[in-house]
Amino acid sequence: MSNSKNNNVENIYFSEIEFYNKSMITTTDMENVFINEDLFKTPLYKKIEIDENTMNYKFFPYDSLKLELYCNECKKRRIYSFMNSRNAFINMAPGALRSSVKDEFERINFFRLIAQADCGHHVVTEFRVIDKNHIEKIGQYPSIYDMNEEINNKQFLKLLDEEYVSYYKTACSLYSFNSCIGALTYLRRIFEQLLIEIFNYNKDKISIKFDDYKKMKMKEKVNEIKSYLPQIMQEQGFNTIYTKISDGIHNLSEEECSTIFPVLKEGIEEILIERLEEKNKEKRRKEISDKLNNL
Repeated sequence: MSNSKNNNVENIYFSEIEFYNKSMITTTDMENVFINEDLFKTPLYKKIEIDENTMNYKFFPYDSLKLELYCNECKKRRIYSFMNSRNAFINMAPGALRSSVKDEFERINFFRLIAQADCGHHVVTEFRVIDKNHIEKIGQYPSIYDMNEEINNKQFLKLLDEEYVSYYKTACSLYSFNSCIGALTYLRRIFEQLLIEIFNYNKDKISIKFDDYKKMKMKEKVNEIKSYLPQIMQEQGFNTIYTKISDGIHNLSEEECSTIFPVLKEGIEEILIERLEEKNKEKRRKEISDKLNNL
């Protein structure tokens, strides 16, 4: 890329930004095709593919773009209004050519999205232009982890010991930074612990001793207690995952770990969700039993 590009990154003074600035010039086709909730959960330094022919006003925020996102400060979803980007220029004069993302990427190296929620909190995300078809996120505040409603509001995490809650959050944080080998390593520790807990809970119905069970490879451990796992984790696809992480995560590439991580994470969550549901059922049964006894 040419060194003549505009690399200036301005200071941010939120009090001076107009977040609700409707544009004087619009078109009937204004829907933004780039900015959505998943964008703010995308890991840092992960290459994002872009259609170079996308009109810049459909890519950069324009015309007071609004989006509902999770605010970790408020612990609830809020409506965020985006600052109109100076890169989203539209020349609406008759016969004028409209600028595409490709045109913008040829003249800039970095760009930023800034938004303010209706509660007054902000989100700032920085991107680097790699080439005319690719960008990568290089920074975000609040963090990817903090903007993930699912991670921050998961009740089933209370079923894990504090050590393993920390593992879960560390795994999600590493994954958000595209450090997928490290992320999967922490996830495997949680999975191994859950297998041990399932074994101990059902040990009277299992034919082998615990000491022998601990010596097994991951795939063998799973097969031994398969009937006590959620139905979805008995699918053939999960067997492939068990084999891969059984042979050692250090033998896997970042790309392989990136593919395995979300599936294994959902499997772990399925185990904990079933456990939480059973715990809630037991609580309701006890409450009903107590009421019957008091009749």
